[in-house]
Amino acid sequence: MNTSALRPITAIALLCLLSALPIKAQQDQPAPDQKPRKVRTELKTAYKNWIEDVRVILTQSELDAWPKLKTDEEREQFIKIVWDSRDPDPDTEENEFKDEFYERIAYANEHFTSGKPGRLTDRGRIYIKWGKPDSVESHPAGGPYDRPSYEGGGSTSTYPFEKWWYRHLPNVESDVELEFVDPTGSGEYRLARNPYEKDALALVPGAGNTLAEDLGLANRADRVAGMNGFGQQNYIRAKDSPGSV
Repeated sequence: MNTSALRPITAIALLCLLSALPIKAQQDQPAPDQKPRKVRTELKTAYKNWIEDVRVILTQSELDAWPKLKTDEEREQFIKIVWDSRDPDPDTEENEFKDEFYERIAYANEHFTSGKPGRLTDRGRIYIKWGKPDSVESHPAGGPYDRPSYEGGGSTSTYPFEKWWYRHLPNVESDVELEFVDPTGSGEYRLARNPYEKDALALVPGAGNTLAEDLGLANRADRVAGMNGFGQQNYIRAKDSPGSV
């Protein structure tokens, strides 16, 4: 099965959803001297779980529409449209997109669970949305690490971390590298914002310096703040940034 990104619902499908929602007649109108009461109905567990699972693949318009649905019938219509709009072959009984989605959830729960279900972890969400990476560089114990030049060079020690590389992510970009770090040793790897989050010696004075720091061209405070020694943002490759993923 193709592990490319799971496709979003189209605007046309969403409009069809909104137009298809049933319009109910007003019932139980309060007496003229009574004020209507607002009764908040607790969302059923099944719908809570569903929206929690699929949130990672929904468009913003879909996320905005979900809380506006008032009845279970409306929610069921919405769910059906979400899956049908993503079915790559509507002429068959199977929905390959839906099957692939739940296979990815099962994999995430099996491999990334750590204090919370794997599907809710950073690695799980990325895996569910984009599928299996083209390559994985794993450092489950952390330890000694020689930084490449684009991370500043020099040697340090790291927390456990993983690097996931995707050759191409549709509608995002090519050559995407994501880094996940486990600073607590709990097994829950978090998506790193920059390549320095894995540095276990970042706050230890005089230890794990970059080459620029050893030469007096930069200082530790600048690196921790994400700046170089000249008050400018540190150079980070575009593929090291998860902002577009």
